Amino acid sequence: MGTAERRQKEAHQRREGILKAARQVFWKRGYQAATMPQIAAVAEIAPGTLYLYFPSKEVLYVELLIEGYVILHGQLEQAATPRQATIRQAQALIDGFFEFAHSNPEYFDIIFFVLQQEKSKWETSFPREQVDRLNRAEAMCQQVVSTALERIVKRSAKQQRAVMNAVWSMLAGVVFFFRAKGNYEETAKAARELLLQAVSHGI
Repeated sequence: MGTAERRQKEAHQRREGILKAARQVFWKRGYQAATMPQIAAVAEIAPGTLYLYFPSKEVLYVELLIEGYVILHGQLEQAATPRQATIRQAQALIDGFFEFAHSNPEYFDIIFFVLQQEKSKWETSFPREQVDRLNRAEAMCQQVVSTALERIVKRSAKQQRAVMNAVWSMLAGVVFFFRAKGNYEETAKAARELLLQAVSHGI
């Protein structure tokens, strides 16, 4: 391995170590209370080194948002089997979404709560490349659901988009509801039935 390759590998490992440390700090302390020095301490690097990789706490947080979308996309893709009947596929996608929220509550929170609160500010203040990656990651997840909806809801492209946004919002709302109730299985089952009825009737 040449010098350039070794340095590139070390930089990648350092970056992954920072992201791992950021998860620990953000998940434990929350976005507002977390600080870059705390993350640097957990990553066992100097704060100055941390800023070489991520110039701000916000930029680092957006990387975790993108990670969350990648995980969600993987679960939705796994659930989206074209050979299934349309309603069964819709049910599988709903279950995939709920499983993501149930298994990855921290990622769910930053995607569907923090992101929605801060997205307008980030889109105008963050590096364009990072914002573009974030938007692409979100669009990939929504496209999986949208493709399934197109087979069920026969509407114009504009109406399809409205249906997609409604379903996306309902899914997130259901998760917040069952968290408050503390009974995942029972609430998810009831929510699945309501969502399937709404989707099958074109909302």
